[in-house]
Amino acid sequence: MGKIISIVNQKGGVGKTTTTVNLGVSLSLEGKKILIIDFDQEANATITLGIKREQVQKDIVNFLFDEKITTEHIVPTGVVNVDIICASLRISMLEQMANDIDTKELMLHNKLEEVKNNYDYILIDCPPAFGLIIDNALYASDSVIIPVECSFYAYDALTQMVNKINEIQKEKDLDIEGILLTKLDNRNTIGYKIVEQVKFMFPYNTFNTIISVSSHIQEAPMYGKSVIQFSYNSRGSKEYRELAKEILEKDDKSRK
Repeated sequence: MGKIISIVNQKGGVGKTTTTVNLGVSLSLEGKKILIIDFDQEANATITLGIKREQVQKDIVNFLFDEKITTEHIVPTGVVNVDIICASLRISMLEQMANDIDTKELMLHNKLEEVKNNYDYILIDCPPAFGLIIDNALYASDSVIIPVECSFYAYDALTQMVNKINEIQKEKDLDIEGILLTKLDNRNTIGYKIVEQVKFMFPYNTFNTIISVSSHIQEAPMYGKSVIQFSYNSRGSKEYRELAKEILEKDDKSRK
């Protein structure tokens, strides 16, 4: 049975899509079968995995509303063992389209019940906002990863995200897989202060792996690739591969 993880933070630019794609590719290198769900209308995860917007035949909205799931809904990427459900601008219409559905927050959960046994991990790339999309992602998930940029404003948003998760936890089991510190610039002391504060506040929920500022991470999506494909030996690639191993080790321990 696949483990479903949402990558969430209501603040933009903290590394949600970067983490979703590169973690997914890194887990695939460990022999895991991965499904990535692009739940953001900007479709950055879709594009990063080499699929152009005009090539998308069925998107996440089709996946949610179509009666039958086909190979048009879940498509292979250029990475072995990594599939994707693509995004499009139609996601912005989701709340309106779901207006008459009683349990609209469970739409994604119900659909994933049909496919989750085909994967080891399902990663959901979420948009930077609260609303029906985030509710669907959280209700469908077993756990969440919260990327937090090593800057004050992103740190301040973390408490809001944790409060939202606490609300969902009143109704279902939802673990914090980990808080992932991102975009650490070793030339800037403020980044290290944020690291210390986050680890002090969440000593048991913060990943040991920290993602540094990386030109390779920034450049890779321009070529429709993850940083692992683009520059395997780069610092960013190594850090995301370390993150994948950290998650796998944690899961192995929890099964024992």
